[in-house]
Amino acid sequence: MSLYSVALGIMIILLSIRPSVARASRMIRTTRRAMTELHARQRALSNRIRILARESLSQRLTAGQDANESDQAEKRIAALQREVERLEAEDRRILVIDERRGLQETGWILCIRRVPAAASPLEPVHITSLWDEGRYVFFFAADMQRARRKALLRFSEDAGFLIIDAKPHEGDLAEPPMLSQRQAKP
Repeated sequence: MSLYSVALGIMIILLSIRPSVARASRMIRTTRRAMTELHARQRALSNRIRILARESLSQRLTAGQDANESDQAEKRIAALQREVERLEAEDRRILVIDERRGLQETGWILCIRRVPAAASPLEPVHITSLWDEGRYVFFFAADMQRARRKALLRFSEDAGFLIIDAKPHEGDLAEPPMLSQRQAKP
């Protein structure tokens, strides 16, 4: 074996290995590119997961705050509804019947009740119950007797009305007067 045949053998071996080496280097390059792309995708997905986690946490915190605010609002609404029901339980409106005022006259608030049997059958039930409890009317008069007379002209005893109470009231009715508790029905 000569040097020439050894060199020729090495060349043949190198030439036969060359396509395998080229294929292997191409596979290594494509694998590196694929790994680089996978790392880039991994970073992008990781960033996206972080953003979604922050948003989820923010929504969870906001949902908690919304739930607390909703509960507080519902409690306030319930308290206001109870207050409205309490205030509506007693009709404190004062019917102003008399607009004329003499120089010597003062305001009088009279509590007038109507006998339930005197109510019209067509009258709504809540109106009948207001008269059963007593209604407040306002008249100008010089004294209590004249205020009672004026009230009886408008609300006669023949129609079933009774004057329960009469109180003087100074000034106007812009601020509601303190009225006594309603008396028991006769």
